[in-house]
Order: sequence, then structure tokens, then C-alpha cells
Amino acid sequence: MKFIKSGLLTLLVSLFIFSGCKNSTSVGLDVDPNIALNSKFIDTSTVFTKLMKQDSIVSNGTNNSVLAYFKDPVFGTTTGNIAVALTLPSANYTFGKNPVLDSAILVLPFAGFYGDSTGTNYTVEVRQLDEVLYTESPKTYYNTKKWNFKTTLIGSKDFNARYKDSIILQDILVGKKDTIKKVSAQLRIKLDPSFINNNILKTDSLNLLSNKVFNDFIKGLYVSLNKSTTTNNGGVFLFNTYAQNAAKLDLFYKKTSTTGSIDTVNTSLAIMGTSGYAVSEVTWDLNGTAVATELQNTSKNSNNLYIKSLGGTQVKVDFPYLSKLKALGDNVAINRAELILKVVNGSETPYKPISRLRAFRWDIAERPQYIPDENPSDFRNLGPGFIGGFYNSATKAYVFNFTGYIQDLINGKTKNYGTFITVSDFTSSGSVFDVASRSLTGGSNVTYKAQLKIYYTDLK
Repeated sequence: MKFIKSGLLTLLVSLFIFSGCKNSTSVGLDVDPNIALNSKFIDTSTVFTKLMKQDSIVSNGTNNSVLAYFKDPVFGTTTGNIAVALTLPSANYTFGKNPVLDSAILVLPFAGFYGDSTGTNYTVEVRQLDEVLYTESPKTYYNTKKWNFKTTLIGSKDFNARYKDSIILQDILVGKKDTIKKVSAQLRIKLDPSFINNNILKTDSLNLLSNKVFNDFIKGLYVSLNKSTTTNNGGVFLFNTYAQNAAKLDLFYKKTSTTGSIDTVNTSLAIMGTSGYAVSEVTWDLNGTAVATELQNTSKNSNNLYIKSLGGTQVKVDFPYLSKLKALGDNVAINRAELILKVVNGSETPYKPISRLRAFRWDIAERPQYIPDENPSDFRNLGPGFIGGFYNSATKAYVFNFTGYIQDLINGKTKNYGTFITVSDFTSSGSVFDVASRSLTGGSNVTYKAQLKIYYTDLK
């Protein structure tokens, strides 16, 4: 079977595992052509997978913020706290004549959860920051930033992980009869009236001239979980602090109108995550865990891959055995190339594996780039999800389609400056807290070896 252009062949057969051509071959071990090349033996290994801890990550301007205390028996303890700045409805804002507070509620809409949800108690606590978060020009904060906060508790609430249940609220309408409304699941924390009166509702009008002046005065809020009252192994909560008017401080109060009547008012002080005013402080204690042992391993090939979200770990992938294919020259057409990571049996319960892993490569300057099979401008990419990386609960494995990438590496069109498997989408820094999960897969582990399956045709 002859083909004029290998690029056309690659496009056509990337949807199938080539089996009909008499020259179709698999590389590596002396086995049937339909059996994949794998890393069963070091001297014939085709893929090295090295577990790496991620560096500090940008933790503001993200889609979600992280509130966590999760004691994972395998992966260690994850702690997440949230620092926020409040913004006024407008400059020179006034709360009206004779404002009298009814209640002040900090609203944090649920965006996700991972951990122990059944029968587990959580206590959220709110304190005042002791340093200013707000800036008029954009500022980047990292998850390793330790925020200073005052010790006085200004709000707390015991709750369970009912992060999917919508709730019914009273809807206050000025000049009209109040009604009710249904809202998506959210954590609502009542704050201390004295704090709200002294720092917001009845503060000097000079403190309300602008957001900068206001935040220089009030500093902001710090939200955390009480570790001592968290039962079982705890968990990780994700809150939507990015969408407009999602996370906020709601003030319900009465004021005297110009006619002397008493009006009930609802005013919201928004947490503008889009401007970077919600920051996640995330730490990960690995002491005494198998993860720490694996990260300290100096081998090029990790035995097990402890893949953790929230900027925890990533996997560096090398293909040292491609030289045998390269030796065949430009007459090799890759019909299918799959990187397979197998989940270690038993590790998928009680905590589910990550639903999808992502892949990227470095260019010569060590900047993240698309794998060709996922690149929207590459003709071999046949749409979203074509590269794969989804967890298959039936096979307990992740499969990546690296067909175009391996073809380019063999032809010399692309050089492997670094190939990585991670949890978040490298094209969107805001997605780093979109997933709270973890997976344990094999690397050089004899039972759960990482594999690279290559099917190719010799066009000579």
C-alpha cells in the first residue's frame, strides 16, 4: 500500500488503529503488530514519566477560590483560605439617613467540592484582614502568600457539603412588596453587626469616597475553615468569586427616606474576582506521605504518579525510544500513537479520580504550547476533546492521542523540550482552581506501567 503524502495518511488513519496494510508494524518488543510498545523493560522503555511538584501559582483572577481542610490519607493535607477585598456600589457612596442594620451576609456561591460530603461537619470562620488586598492597578498574588489577619472572629457558620442544593431567599424590593426568589447553592455567613456598623454602615463618610480609601480603612476579609471542628477527612470547597455579583457582602438595613418613611434596603458590596480581589492561600502538607517519597526520588522514571489538582503536581513525559522509528527516516507514517496512564486499583475509592487530565509541551524558551493534536490551527486536530485525556471508569485509564505529536518528533518538525501531563488547562491561568481532585496512576510500576502505543506504516 503506497501513499503520496504521509500527512494525508496521518489525518485519515488517526481515527482508526491501522490494521489492514501488510506493512503495518508496531515498534519495540517482538510481538504481534497490534500489540503496543510499552515500558515494561527499562532497556526497551518508550516512555519515562517523572512526578514533579508544581511551583507556586497565581491565585487571584481565577474562576474559583479555594476553601479547604482535607486530610487525604494518601496525598497529605490540603489547606485553603480565601482573602477578599470589598468594593462599594459607587464612589462617594452613602447608606442614607439613619441606617439601622438588620443583617449582613457574606455570600459565597458553591462551584464544586471534593472530599467527605456525607456526615461531615465544617465550620467556616471570617476575620478582618490586617493588610490591604485592594489595588487600583492589577496585582498578582500567589498561593504561597501568607495573609495577615486579626484574631477577632466576626462571623462563623456550621455547615455540611450540600453544595448542589438551591435555596429560597426573601427578595427585598424598594417601593414594592417583598417576594421570594430561588438562587443557586451558596454559603451564607452572617457577620457581626458591630463590625458592620463601625466599619461600613455608620463609618465616617470620608471612608466611602472611593474603593481605595474604603479598603485602606477596612482592609478586607479572611475566610477559613476551623480545623479542630472539621470531622472525618474534611474536604475542598470551590467558590465562584469570578462571575459578576456572584460573591458579595449583602447588607440588609432600614433607612429614613426624604419623606420621613422607613425603607428597607438591600445593598451589596461586590467581591470582584475579575479584578483580582479574591485570593486563594493554598498549602499542601506532604510530610510522611508516599507522595513526598516519590518526589524525592532522583530516578528519571517515577514508580507511581500522584497527580494532584490545585497546583499540586504534574508529570514530565519523555520518549527515549523513538530513535528506532527515526532511524527509518521520513518514510514512517504514524497511524496512531497513544499515551496511556493506568489508575492504580483501589485508589479510585472513596475519592474519585480526576475526570480529565491535560497535556502541553514546552517550546525552546520553556513556554507552554499546544500538543499538535490539540492545536486548533493544526489540520490534524479534529475538534475539542480529540486529544483525549479523559478518565475511563471501565478501563480505569487515561488515554491521550499523541499521533500528530509523535509524527512531528520523528520527522524532526518538533523537538521535545518538555512534555507534561497536568490537571488544569495551560491556556487559561484562571482555570487552575476549576478542579479539586487527585489521581494515582502507575509510572514504572510493574502492574500499572505507563504505556506508549504506536502503530505506524513503513511507506518504503
